[in-house]
Amino acid sequence: MNILGERIKKLRKQKKLTQTEVVGERLTKGMLSLIENGKAQPSMESLRFIANQLNVDVDYLIDDGTLTMLRNLYTTIEEDVERRKLIRDPEELQSLTIKIIEKIEPYLSEIQGTNYEQIRLREVYFLMNRTINKAKSLDEYWKFIDQYEEIHAYSRMLRCYFYLCQAAIEQRNYNETLAILKQGEKRIEPFELMMDPMVILDLYYNLTISYSAVDNTRMSDHYLQKALNMAKKKQIFYRMDRFYHLLFIQSIANEDINKCKEYIEKLMLLSEFADDPAISVRYLYSKLHYMNIVEKKYTQIVPEIDHYKTKLQDYLFLFKNPIFIGEEMYAEFKLQNYSKALQIGTALTIPDYLHHPIDLAKYYQFFAVRALASYYEKDEVAAKRDIIFAKNGVEDFPETIYKKFIYKAFNEIFI
Repeated sequence: MNILGERIKKLRKQKKLTQTEVVGERLTKGMLSLIENGKAQPSMESLRFIANQLNVDVDYLIDDGTLTMLRNLYTTIEEDVERRKLIRDPEELQSLTIKIIEKIEPYLSEIQGTNYEQIRLREVYFLMNRTINKAKSLDEYWKFIDQYEEIHAYSRMLRCYFYLCQAAIEQRNYNETLAILKQGEKRIEPFELMMDPMVILDLYYNLTISYSAVDNTRMSDHYLQKALNMAKKKQIFYRMDRFYHLLFIQSIANEDINKCKEYIEKLMLLSEFADDPAISVRYLYSKLHYMNIVEKKYTQIVPEIDHYKTKLQDYLFLFKNPIFIGEEMYAEFKLQNYSKALQIGTALTIPDYLHHPIDLAKYYQFFAVRALASYYEKDEVAAKRDIIFAKNGVEDFPETIYKKFIYKAFNEIFI
């Protein structure tokens, strides 16, 4: 059945247009005649041109009921994608990922990528498959950027760059990460005023941390200030806790005590204002670090953690972050309770979601702390194992207070 051709022909006649007027200089009259009579199928590019000439959406020409079905599928899949963000259990996450793939798979032949919903379904299908198989090449993913740009979905297009950026930073390829983001920034520049401000804030955030990762403080500060100015101007608090946490960690790493105090106070105020458990716990990460490194209130670390656990009893899963192990171990080490520090630090790990050099250096410092505790407890094998791991981890990273601590510990253990 020639539904597409009949629809084009009927609409052309309703609008009192000749074939010549429709084809313009893009198609031939003969090709349009073949399409209208079902003897040729237009390319997606030609179909978009015809739809534009007839002043209708492509969907109007090709919807035989399939598009409605795909829109319903899209809604279901987006709900699943949002649900995935809240799952912490790896097995449950894997199970839902497979279910998303299985929901989309039967309709792949129907998903032509003619509108936002279809492009997004294809993108999600790719992303879920890559979650299962991390080795899957990203070459195919770049096409989604072009497709989103073609339908003017600029915010979604930029989010594709964020995914490519994340994939690069996971490989600790910081220069490539920055190059991807700069390409994305340049590409959306003409459309920036048409985009969701929160996506632009995401761009500034990613550029801030990426420039920081390559130790370009000037440009990192530049984008940070752009983000803060934009947030203030538009009264957007999105990501502010992350920006201030980043500023705080950078200040600690660079031993700028005055700045540390300024940003810890801003984080405290934001935590109280937002009344968000996740922001409260992120503030607690920073507060514990401040208490250990700046205030040296080692005896107050555990009571502070216990206080927040009581305060946020319904959100105890947020306290599974190994940062709590590291800070508690550091405090006991400074109190010269080396045996207890080692007991706490037995389960110490570096989270697989950490990729920024400063964040990683902070965790490598915890391994150096464990190495020193082992050394003072006369376990030189464990001490050397941990300090070599820590030193090798930070060798290519910028100079920070954490790197200095690790190298000093290395010298103490080996020299």
